[in-house]
Amino acid sequence: MVAGGKRLRILAAAPLTARAAAPSVIDMGWKFSSAIALILCGLVGGCADFARWMRRYTYPPDFRYIERDQLRSAMWQLAGHVRELDQHLRSSTASEQQQKDILEHLDGMESATRTLDTAGWPSNHPMIDMNMPKFRQDIRLARDAVERTPPNYALAHSLPGACVYCHVGR
Repeated sequence: MVAGGKRLRILAAAPLTARAAAPSVIDMGWKFSSAIALILCGLVGGCADFARWMRRYTYPPDFRYIERDQLRSAMWQLAGHVRELDQHLRSSTASEQQQKDILEHLDGMESATRTLDTAGWPSNHPMIDMNMPKFRQDIRLARDAVERTPPNYALAHSLPGACVYCHVGR
């Protein structure tokens, strides 16, 4: 019986060992397939502009999301036009060409701000939402004053300093 008892113990131990090994093989397979699925989702999400697609479902329809690249591009354009406008306004020559150059930079500033305008809808940049309508109005008023005969550059002089309202300490 002892020999028979050993045999029973060995047979009984064998299935337990096989059962104990089976979950680790299943776990490895599950972990491997999960890793592959995550990698594929990451590749599809990264290549297909997943974030832009997802924003259609995560933000309300009356919300305008301003992309980082769009914001930087518009701000760089504004900075260039403001710098050139300031240089033209500081020059002592008052000519018709200077007036045309200033009007050209005011048009460029208005064009750059138009790309950021949310038309009264909220966006992901509350400072732009709050200050852009006033800034666009200042540009229009400066443009109207420069177009007069004789041109009045007083309002155009205030535009380079208007950036300080949003960019304090930068």
